[in-house]
Amino acid sequence: MNMDMDSDKILEILEGNGFAKMIGLEILEVHEGVAKGRIRMESRHTNLYGGMHGGCSYAMADTLAGIAASTYGNYVTTIDGKMNYLLPIKDTEYVYCEAKVVRQGGRIGVYESKFTNDTGEVLATAEFTYYRTSEKIKE
Repeated sequence: MNMDMDSDKILEILEGNGFAKMIGLEILEVHEGVAKGRIRMESRHTNLYGGMHGGCSYAMADTLAGIAASTYGNYVTTIDGKMNYLLPIKDTEYVYCEAKVVRQGGRIGVYESKFTNDTGEVLATAEFTYYRTSEKIKE
């Protein structure tokens, strides 16, 4: 795991997210305004067609973008989110997602997420807007 932000803080944030743990989200890298992660594709993640269920990919993108947004030192909450499913998320050992800041203002931040497969092919994109709360992440 490659992190600029204190790894204990990031792991604490992830530990508090039971759904992210349930889907098996693994954090790979966190820097200011950026978070990368992956999920090993398993049958529990799939829809009727054998691809990753849209709810699973949305949760992955939202969680990673939220972690990227929290690297500025405060907890965040999602205001809005949108997914663009470009190709089926299937036929890959891992599904990777990288979230990064587009713009972080005083309270409102916009973040984009990009999904790739084992070969680096872009499968989906997402955009999220977060509200930065006044609650600081514990030191």
